[in-house]
Amino acid sequence: MEEISNPPTDITFKKYIPIITVLCCLVSIVLFIGINLQDNRDTWEAYRKWGSPSMTDIFGGDYWGLITSNFLHVEIWHIAFNLYWLWILGKKIEFETNKVFYILFILSSALVSSLAQLAFSDTTGIGLSGIGYALFGFLFVKSKTTEEYKNYLTKNTVNLFLVWLVVGVILTKAGTWKIGNAAHIGGLFWGVLVAYTAKFDNYLQWATGLMYISGLTFLIFYSPFSTSYLSYQAYELHKVQQVDAAIEAYKKILKRDPDNEFANENLKQLEVYQLEKKAIELHTKQKYTEAQLIYNQILSIDPSNEWAKENLIRLPSE
Repeated sequence: MEEISNPPTDITFKKYIPIITVLCCLVSIVLFIGINLQDNRDTWEAYRKWGSPSMTDIFGGDYWGLITSNFLHVEIWHIAFNLYWLWILGKKIEFETNKVFYILFILSSALVSSLAQLAFSDTTGIGLSGIGYALFGFLFVKSKTTEEYKNYLTKNTVNLFLVWLVVGVILTKAGTWKIGNAAHIGGLFWGVLVAYTAKFDNYLQWATGLMYISGLTFLIFYSPFSTSYLSYQAYELHKVQQVDAAIEAYKKILKRDPDNEFANENLKQLEVYQLEKKAIELHTKQKYTEAQLIYNQILSIDPSNEWAKENLIRLPSE
């Protein structure tokens, strides 16, 4: 009987060098090395220099940070994990699609994950995991609809991504570990959306994508889930010394997020500033009893305020 041999294995994919994926990895490695060689790396100045400007910088015009923050990592385990999955998932998509589509998909995934995180928190977050979830979402849909992607995602890979999605939310809610869950979920939905709409014409694909991005942008400025834009507005008012308006803005933030450290600290500064002006005026007019009450009020807000302590000691009795 003639032996039936298995069909030859296609090794084209294994030999394929994914140039765009390699460049994404190299960019991440350069940024990782750069920030880790930076003195005082845990400052917003250092983060901005290496690709991740603060929320206020982004609203102030550093829009490039919505893309570049995705490629920044600080911890070795973080970059190792993300680059591994970028290589495994991204290589397949780059191989099966054209370069223009893949570049646009990577950049749009970066934008979407940053917008989603900003819409539900006060930062874009850092790292490639939002893009990783977009790649996963794209492959998950394609594995069900397109022969070239069939069986590429193993059951273990699917379970890992879905379980980590849930675990990340639990760890964040418990206060154990802050994870960019909105970036993960936003990226996942983006990948699913891009894969699903691929069967429609280009007009519908672009319209759907723009609607998704516009929806996330609307959430940022309408601020139902995040105080990021409110914080920016308060910061700008504070910077130009519109004290009363800034105080109201900080109070608005604290009504929605009582533990917001940014608003608490800045509100305390402005309230002390207003009280100091009032104390100086009363002191100058020799209304010492009233001035004493104001100095004590300042110390109740800021117990370490040396200026109030010194003036309180020097205060003569009326």
